[in-house]
This record gives sequence, C-alpha cells and structure tokens, in this order.
Amino acid sequence: MDKANRVYGLDILRAVAILSVIYSHSFFLVVDHVNEKAYNFLSLDGVTLFFVLSGFLIGGILIRIINSTEFNIVNLFQFWVRRWFRTLPNYFFILILLIALAFYTGKWLPSNLYSYFFFYQNFASPHPAFFQEAWSLSIEEWFYLLIPFGLFISFKPGKGNRNHIVLVWVISIIIAITLIRIFRAIHFQFVDFDSWDNYQRKLVITRLDSIMYGFLGAWMSVYKKDSWLKWKKPFFAFGIVLLFYPRIHETLWGQDMFFNNYFSLTMTSVATLMLLPALSQLKTGRGLIFRFLTFVSIVSYSMYLVNFSLVQITIIPALKGAIVSFTTNQLMISVIRYAIYWVLTFTFSYLLYTFFEKPMMQLRERFSKNHK
Repeated sequence: MDKANRVYGLDILRAVAILSVIYSHSFFLVVDHVNEKAYNFLSLDGVTLFFVLSGFLIGGILIRIINSTEFNIVNLFQFWVRRWFRTLPNYFFILILLIALAFYTGKWLPSNLYSYFFFYQNFASPHPAFFQEAWSLSIEEWFYLLIPFGLFISFKPGKGNRNHIVLVWVISIIIAITLIRIFRAIHFQFVDFDSWDNYQRKLVITRLDSIMYGFLGAWMSVYKKDSWLKWKKPFFAFGIVLLFYPRIHETLWGQDMFFNNYFSLTMTSVATLMLLPALSQLKTGRGLIFRFLTFVSIVSYSMYLVNFSLVQITIIPALKGAIVSFTTNQLMISVIRYAIYWVLTFTFSYLLYTFFEKPMMQLRERFSKNHK
C-alpha cells in the first residue's frame, strides 16, 4: 500500500474503529474482574465508524469514476473487480480456515454455511453464531454490489445531472433504511439488547444507511466543498459529543431500548459523518503515534478478520491448559488471556496482511493495468 497516498486523518478514524472493536471484544476475557459500565464507556461503535468511513472512501471513488467515464458496463465491472480483489481474498481465506478448524475440532457449523460464500447469512435474518464478525462484511459487500448497479441503471447516456441522481439515491436509501428500522422497532418491540443487536444492528436490510451517510459526505466534499469545509471545526467538536453520547446515556440511565431502537445507530452514523470534514484535511503526521496509527490502519481489515472467531474463540481456549499450568489465580488467568489476545491479534493481522492481503492488492494493481 502506498503510504504517500494515505490521509492521516482517515487513518486515525480507521485505527480508532478497529481498536474500539478489539477493545470491545476483549471485554469478554475480563468480564468477571471489571466494571462493565466503566469498561464499555470507551467502547465506541467501531463497526459504524468503519461503515461511514467506507461509504466516504468508496463513494468518493464512485463519484470520480462517474465524473471521468461513461460509467458503462465495463467501468462497473472494473469497479467491482477492484473492490473484490481488496475484500474477498482475505475474507475467504479466514472463512475456509475457520471451517477447516471446525471440522478438525468437531465444532458446530451452521446448516446454511453456503450462505457465507454469497454474503447472504444475515441479509434479513440473524447472523449465525459461526464467524460472527462476518455480519458487517456482508453489509459492505451488498453495498458494493447494489449501489453501483443502481446508479448504473439510473444514468441516461451522457453525464447530465448525474450528481443529482447520486444525491437522490443516497438520501433515498438513508430514509428508506431508517424507516425500515423504525417499522421493525414498532412491529417487533425489541425489549432487550440481544434482540435489538441481532434483528436491527446486524442485518443488511437495516444497516446500509450507515454506509450511505459516508457516501453523502463524499458527495458533499466534491459538489459542496466550501460548505463541507467551512464548519469543519465545530462539526468535529459536535461529532465527538454525539459519538460518545450513547455511552453517556447508558452510564446515566442504563440500557435504554427506546434510545437504541430509534436513535443510537443514526446518531453514531451522523457523528462519524461530522468528523470527516476535519479528518479528511489532516493529510499527514509525524512521530511514534503517527507511525502506530498508520500501521494499525493499514492492517485493520486483517485485524477485524482474525481477532474474534480465530484468536478469541478458537486459539485462546486451546491455550487454557498451558495458562492454568502457569497459575490458578483467576485474575491472573484473565490478565494473561487478555494480553495474549491483543498480542496474537496484532501478530496474526501483520502476518496476514504481509503475506496474503498485500500480495493480493499488488495483484489487483497488475490486473487493473493490464485491463486499461
């Protein structure tokens, strides 16, 4: 990956997103020894941060393609090939590895395992317990497939008013998905966190709006650039407040399902959108923190894929005997497991990125050059 083309502010957001995911998942390793509210106060919704950032970046790519080409079927397929080279190899590598490990250890596999290969496992029904973190990848892939195709069939020959068509698509999907969530909240009356989590937060049909908020940011940054940048500092400050408000709300009033059902997901998406004008203008940095956050950003996709099902669910339980032989103190066992989780997540993600993800991206670049 060419570091010269990176935007440090967006790397910060990506790094914060993945570190929030890892931090949130690692709670389960020390659940008996920490205060849940205190621990989770810093546990931001990293996946929603990813969604909005992805919409901003991919939306920007789509707008550039739309503005510089006819956006015909060839352009559409070139876009898909580049995205799939970026996302699918890593995903299928980890998916097949987890399937192989499950067969080897005799663990349960879902009856609809085939759906994981088509990203259909959580389209409109709860995600199975196997490879649980794949729920967000499914939402991303449906965005890559449906939105460009919808734009493609919407454009008339020529380029007139394409920017307005894009905006109509973005706003329409945001409104439609928000209304679907509201309808489901009223109809199903989710009264506990797990139900809301499985039937609202983790479905394709209820989460595409988060990515579209990022797409809206990309549209604003191109077609309304002056307005986009004019209020970047107050937007950033207010975005930070909104980003932490769900945690403040939970700390003060406990788990509020009315807030979760009607406000939480939209608020976090809007908050992330408000951070983007300022962060997208922060081009570079320096020092140890800069290098660390850039590294985390670069390996973030691999970190997301390996951290939970592979490291926490599969590898750490297999190390139980070795840990117990070292100490029987429950607090020490939790601390050791916690440390191992972070170390293995960083180590495996670096290896996966270096020896698989990066070569796949280099192959993508060679493929793209050969098909220009």
